[in-house]
Order: sequence, then C-alpha cells, then structure tokens
Amino acid sequence: MNEQKPDREQLLFDYYDGKLGEAGRNEVKSWIEASEENRRTARRIYSLLLATDTNRIRPLIHTEEALDKVKRESTAQKQRKTWWQVIQQIAAVLFLPLITFLIWQQSLLNDRTRTIPTLEVRTNPGMTTRLTLPDSTVVYLNSSSVLSYPAQFDKTERTIRLSGEAYFEVTQDPKRRFVVHTPAQSAIEVYGTCFNVEAYPDDPYITTTLTEGKVGFIHTEGNTTLYTPMEAGEKLRYDVHTHELTRTRTTGTSELSWKDGLIIFQNTPFKEALRMLEKRFDVEFIVTNPKLDNDRFTGTFSTQRLERILQYFEISSNIHWKYADDPTPERGKAKIEIH
Repeated sequence: MNEQKPDREQLLFDYYDGKLGEAGRNEVKSWIEASEENRRTARRIYSLLLATDTNRIRPLIHTEEALDKVKRESTAQKQRKTWWQVIQQIAAVLFLPLITFLIWQQSLLNDRTRTIPTLEVRTNPGMTTRLTLPDSTVVYLNSSSVLSYPAQFDKTERTIRLSGEAYFEVTQDPKRRFVVHTPAQSAIEVYGTCFNVEAYPDDPYITTTLTEGKVGFIHTEGNTTLYTPMEAGEKLRYDVHTHELTRTRTTGTSELSWKDGLIIFQNTPFKEALRMLEKRFDVEFIVTNPKLDNDRFTGTFSTQRLERILQYFEISSNIHWKYADDPTPERGKAKIEIH
C-alpha cells in the first residue's frame, strides 16, 4: 500500500464498490487495520461515497426496489385496513337499525301483551273524596259518583270516564289532551285547566262549569259529532234528550262549593238549589207547587242539618215541606215533599 494518495482513495472506492478481487480486498482490509489514521481515511471515503455517489451504490442495496416494496406493502396494508373499516362501518350502519327495529318490535309486543289495569273510585251518597291521577291531575269527586281511569296514561291522550260529578285541576300537557267521557255520548276535552262536570246518568242534563282555561264540549247528534268551545266564567248545560245547549255566565262559587264542604246559593234557581241539597243529603224532593220554580235563593251553609236549611227556605219563601214517607235508611232515599 505504497501507492500515492489518489491511488489509495481510488482503491478504497473500488473496494467499497465491490470491484476488487479476493486478493485486493484482503490487501485493503490489512491496510485499513494497520493504523487509526488508515481507518479514519476509510471511513471518510465511505461517507463521501454515500454522500456524493449514491447512484453507484443503489444497485448494491436495491434502494428503489426496497422503497417500492415498502410502498406496495404499505398500500396493501392501508387497503386492507380501509376495507376492514368499510366493512365495520357497513356492519354498524346495518346493525343499529336492526337493533332499533328489534327494540321497537319488542316494545310493540310488550304494549300488546301488557294490560294496563283500570282503576275505579266510587263515593257513597252524601260523601265526597279527593284523588290524584297518574299525570298529577287533582280530582274532587262528589256524592254518588264513579270515576274510571287507567293506572298509566298512554303517550298521546289522557282518557277517563265519569258518572256523577267531579271538579278537575288538570295538569298541563300540550302534547296529550285530557278527555273526560260522560254519559249520553258526550265528552269534555282539555289540555290544562280547572272545571266542574255534573253528569249523573239519570239526570236529563250534563253541566260543565269552567273556572280557568279553555275546554271543548263534545256531543253527538245522529252521526254528527259537534264541538263547542268554552271560555273561563262560562257554564254550559246540555240537554241529553233535545241536544240543546244553554250558556250562562257564572263565577263558579255556587257550583264548586261542594268540594269545600259548603253549600253556597247565589241567586240560585229553586230547582238547582234542591238538586244541590239532594246530592249533599242523599234525599229526593217532590215539588207539588209549580209556582215555586221561579224562586231563587242566596245563602251559605256548612254543617247545618237539612231540616235547618229547609227552615230557612220556609222563612224566606213561605214554602212548606214534609217527609213524604218514613226517612229510614232501610227504605233508601228519603222523600221530601215541597208545597
């Protein structure tokens, strides 16, 4: 290795290019290992060769082929990953509606098979009660009345049935109307309001008194269903035989006094006053003097006995009364004749 420096560098280039035979390679290796300076020279030539002559070493390391292989493998992996993701997305898109459908179908099945019990509340003659419905609506039920309602209201409508008299404080729910079905194919429709309904099956009238909000009174005439809107401060009386509707203005004080345990007459017509007493004391009045129909009464009573109230009637209107028969519980309602 006594060649000039340029020859040594060329020899090193040829060594790293793989152009030397076995004897040449052994000679170069021995020279590199002879001293630290020779090793530094060899590393410099090798680094220079990598930096300035990469085209010459590409055939040796197959850089392009390696890069192409890596790219192909990476692309294939991405494609496999992409297709797997697509398959997962498709499965998710199909799976979620399937789950939703199964839940909906099971819900329908449960709705069909599940029976919601109907509850019934009755009041004895002369008694009243207070109850709360599943939607928090408060109901006061008057004497000899029956209220039927489901243990749970459905999602579209709150429907109950009344035979008798009740006062309602309906919980507001714009999405679910509140419907009170009454005798004679009639009903009252509300969404949230306060009103009183008197609908005894043996009475010729159904009376609705509205104190707050709005309601609609529904009744049928033949094959026609009619809707009559009401506003607060109105009292509507429906004749179940003639289908006649009568409206009057009222404060509701007299009509609603029963729920507070009172009897309040405010220029109340004679027949209506007797009807209030009949419900309160579970009696039946027989009027033999038709002239009394034009009389009206004003007064407030709370714990007074029926006889005491009738004495006030005698003083104010000069009427007379007597028991038509023996007023014993065994014989049912007591009959009182007014003459």
